[in-house]
Amino acid sequence: MRTISLMAGIEKPEVRKNINNVVSRLKKRKINVLINKISSKTDMAISLGGDGTILKTARNVCGRNVPVLGVNMGQMGFLTEADVSSWVGHLDKLLAGKADIEERMMLEAETVPKKAKKSKYLALNDVVVKNGRTARVIKLTLEINGKPVANYVADGLIVSTPTGSTAYSLAAGGPIVKPTLPIIVATPICPHTLTFRPLVVSSEDELVIRVDSNHNEVVLSMDGQESVSLDMGDKVIIRKSKHVLKLVTNSKKNYYRVLRAKLKWGER
Repeated sequence: MRTISLMAGIEKPEVRKNINNVVSRLKKRKINVLINKISSKTDMAISLGGDGTILKTARNVCGRNVPVLGVNMGQMGFLTEADVSSWVGHLDKLLAGKADIEERMMLEAETVPKKAKKSKYLALNDVVVKNGRTARVIKLTLEINGKPVANYVADGLIVSTPTGSTAYSLAAGGPIVKPTLPIIVATPICPHTLTFRPLVVSSEDELVIRVDSNHNEVVLSMDGQESVSLDMGDKVIIRKSKHVLKLVTNSKKNYYRVLRAKLKWGER
């Protein structure tokens, strides 16, 4: 019997309204269903919610070689392929081995604290070093492959994947990047020097961010969902993860059409 992990943002009213129907349809097909749980028996995952649910799902399935089908019940839905009316057809293709699978790059962030052990984190969209509860600017130093790049006085620095280029990085003035390109984008958040602009580098590069601020309001955030505090002198090493997200897509879908629809280009 196949096992599908149903990752659901059950805090959303639309998800709560439809989750029983999804579970019922899966069980009628003799499929074992796990809700918000990934096990060694999981064959595939269905993300029921919005992009935030897929971001969480990506970190949960990382390293398990599990394809993820996103069913949009949120707002933007850049990462979701199906909606409530079409998810069954996508599932049929997935079960038959005929679904289009696109591999999306993920980032690994390794903290190097001065007073503690190293820790590693994963992100599908972005890794962000930023100010915390207050609006105080922070000082950061960026190195790439061991070479100094810049000293930032800003609200923070976003390091994003191509997938994450349409998220926080875009809001901060970063470029829109086709999801399959092998690059990493570093976008400063409200820098206090107007000459600082987003920087596009190879996905094979290693970025190191050092905290130079002498206050305790600096935070490292992964996909806006997981965060840890940083102290002065701490470093964050960011590199391409060896793991990827296997995302169910439609090879016939035009990416630029998605951009026009989601970003409402051409509308007044």
